[in-house]
Amino acid sequence: MTTRHFYPSAEGLVLKSLRGAILLNPSLKLHPASRTVYTTYRSESANVSVICGGGAGHEPAYAGYTGRGMLTACVSGEIFASPSSKQILNTIRIAAFGSEDSPLSSSEKRDVLVIINNYTGDRLNFGLAIEKARVLFSEINLTSVVVADDVSLIGTPADAVGPRGLAGNILVCKLLGALADKGANLEKMKTYGEAVVANLSSMGVALEHCHVPGREEVTKPLEEDECEIGLGLHNEAGVGRVKMADGIKGVIEEMVKMLLERTVEGKVTTVTRAGDETILFVNNLGGVSQLEMGALLSDLVNVLVARDVHPRRIFVSSFMTSLNASGFSATLLNVSEVNRHLRTQNVAVGTFELVDAPTDAYSWLGVQRYWEDKFSPTRQEDTHDYFPTGATINTNADVVQCVTPSNIANALHSACHAVLKVEKELTEYDTATGDGDCGHTFAAGAHAILGELEERDSVLIELDPAALTQRVAAILEDSMGGTIGALFGIYLNALAFVLHSTSSSPGTQEAPMRALEVLAHHTTAKPGDRTVIDALHPFCESLAKSGNLSEAVVQAISGAKATRDMTPKLGRAAYVGKTEATYNVLDPGAWGVAKLLEGFSEGWLRHGKRGSMLQHN
Repeated sequence: MTTRHFYPSAEGLVLKSLRGAILLNPSLKLHPASRTVYTTYRSESANVSVICGGGAGHEPAYAGYTGRGMLTACVSGEIFASPSSKQILNTIRIAAFGSEDSPLSSSEKRDVLVIINNYTGDRLNFGLAIEKARVLFSEINLTSVVVADDVSLIGTPADAVGPRGLAGNILVCKLLGALADKGANLEKMKTYGEAVVANLSSMGVALEHCHVPGREEVTKPLEEDECEIGLGLHNEAGVGRVKMADGIKGVIEEMVKMLLERTVEGKVTTVTRAGDETILFVNNLGGVSQLEMGALLSDLVNVLVARDVHPRRIFVSSFMTSLNASGFSATLLNVSEVNRHLRTQNVAVGTFELVDAPTDAYSWLGVQRYWEDKFSPTRQEDTHDYFPTGATINTNADVVQCVTPSNIANALHSACHAVLKVEKELTEYDTATGDGDCGHTFAAGAHAILGELEERDSVLIELDPAALTQRVAAILEDSMGGTIGALFGIYLNALAFVLHSTSSSPGTQEAPMRALEVLAHHTTAKPGDRTVIDALHPFCESLAKSGNLSEAVVQAISGAKATRDMTPKLGRAAYVGKTEATYNVLDPGAWGVAKLLEGFSEGWLRHGKRGSMLQHN
């Protein structure tokens, strides 16, 4: 792997690259502050805008796939880092309402479909942006399709996280972008998108990892006769390293087997049968010569044909790279299975028609290859500030009865101090199971809330519960960062939306559970996985059933304590597993949430009014 670069530092490199990208298509514009690239072309037939994005380093994704017939807009983070929810929210705003000249009430507004790659950072930050957009842009509808096409993790301990999103993402962008251009509504697009993802299989192989400009080489080099299979797009390790005793052909045969079959707990299921119509999508990860890509394609097709699988369309290019990684991935879409699934939904979509549809996205390889003849085959930067950071839920809305902002503010004081008391404890737990920053992260959020209460107490008192909750969400997102900050952001924004829509006391006690249901759309975590959900779920469930805050807190504490006997299935702790060092250690996130809720309850009961929808013991 070469460690030399024309730009040896990553500082400013992403924005410079995006400025270069928009030079390739006169209909593209860049909003530098949010690193959003979008097309100024507005199809008269389209009802839905399609957006996608992720970390940089995967070029030409995603600016190269932005344009008529594909993405309406895309957003970029730093190298291998998800864009922030604020960036993504801006991208949603542009896609839905157009340029800075289009007001939120524009007659040209569109619903938005968000394509998300299945990585934790992307799931949470895109999810948080979607929940914020539901509140801020009530004029439109939003939904998402999560791409999880990596088959290498299926049947492994990491399967709980779900398959990663690989280069199949670009094929999904093409199909959904073309469908939007034909005027499909949001519901049909989501149904079709999920059918495509369910029948999309990808597998990656590399000879070495990539090198990130400005960083030291941290991965262990492969031996001369080794290759790594099942690697992701962000330099993360694959599922294993194998010897290439017979060259690459044996590896390709294993790849094809995994693309066509699933083996879970010893049971083999065929997902692509002989004769099924398919699309083959071969991706150069950035460092393989075109000479070798042609040879790899030849071997891949020969192995598929030997199993009576004849792709009707074949694409090969650097669709979604991993900087300069010397590797490739193969993706197979089973179009026959997509059609079978859609028939059960009474939906008809022509996949080959969509993949063949024209687009002016400059990086889409528009040449169709198929078996036999029987198959038919002015630039300026946008400097307008779209960030709606000052926008909030209407503070003049009817206040949810019996839940007053003053009660909540008092409870917040107590919750923050409860968290600060266990900061050291959380750090000790996280040092044993993770990276040791949990206590600091929770404390940062608590200090930020306390600072806001002290500086703007009179303003907060004037807010209704929904607006106050939304404000707390924004503070925590900015101060906590990372996975836990995004989780709090999604949950509290969803809670704000539910509270805003609720006008009765019974509805208020059910609001936390309804917000938790929204959070479940953006994370695979569930009770028993040793996460914050083990404290939050029993709390919400108990509160919804009884309306008794004290009892709900008891359930949260009990749920958090139960994590000491659980095996971690998600996050960094999943890589540590159950060891002597982690024995009898609580999940720090769950314990932090439980103590936060306990402090909130104590503050509420000290200052709350009798007659609230929350019963007091």
